[in-house]
Amino acid sequence: MTLPTLTPSMTPSTTSVDPMPSEQAVVSAAMRAEWTKLRTVRSTVWTLGITVVVMIGLGALFTALEAARWDKRSVADVAGFDPLLYSFAGINLAQLSIGVLGVLVMTSEYAHGLITETLTATPQRRLLLAAKVATFSAVTAVVGLFSCFAAFLAGQAILGSDHGGVSLTDPGVLRAVLGAALFLVMIGVIAIGLGAAIRGTAGAVAVLFAVLLVVPGLVMLLPSPWDDQVTKYLPGAAGEAMAAVTKFPNLLGPTAGLAVMCVYTAGALLLGGLALSRRDA
Repeated sequence: MTLPTLTPSMTPSTTSVDPMPSEQAVVSAAMRAEWTKLRTVRSTVWTLGITVVVMIGLGALFTALEAARWDKRSVADVAGFDPLLYSFAGINLAQLSIGVLGVLVMTSEYAHGLITETLTATPQRRLLLAAKVATFSAVTAVVGLFSCFAAFLAGQAILGSDHGGVSLTDPGVLRAVLGAALFLVMIGVIAIGLGAAIRGTAGAVAVLFAVLLVVPGLVMLLPSPWDDQVTKYLPGAAGEAMAAVTKFPNLLGPTAGLAVMCVYTAGALLLGGLALSRRDA
């Protein structure tokens, strides 16, 4: 018996298998997705706009008030004057707006039931968290640098050389301006970590506000010197140390303040990463 001859049309077809995407392609896709989400949400523009306005507006207002009462200052007050303290008076409100937006970056997908689709597109949960942190940090860095430099320039223009004004070339000034912007970035990262750990917007915002506003008020009720000793290790005081030119006795140094903020940031990311990895969507 002769076997039939196979013609080209009878040759078994081979199916082409798409190659697995590279790690770099996966990371790029996750970053693009997070950037699209961030820029298409209306609250992003409003919140970042508020950050810029309060940083520049409140800084200029408080600096003008201090310049108006400059002649009434004592010699000791003039010697201990920090010109950036009032230029950055708006950072207390700016940290709240950045923090709320950071929480929303993580929790809004849980609130609208979109987290399942997100995890389907990016099943690597730690990569998802890293993409959110990197994207939001980049945006916050741009806004923070712009608002901090603008607040500094506005404040020093109001003070002038006659009221203790400084320039960026003076010792410690550039470091302080960059430190203020970095503090806002780190607050945003902490907020994302809290959002990943708690998942609910109201709960995460409540914890963030408690850490930034309520706990410092409670610590002030402690007997001296415990109040000052504990306060300097809180996030707000650590941020003040990063953004200060003058060394205040109730604050850490700028390097120590940065180290404290790094601990808070790492702790929030660790909690958020563990919760995101171990819980179901």
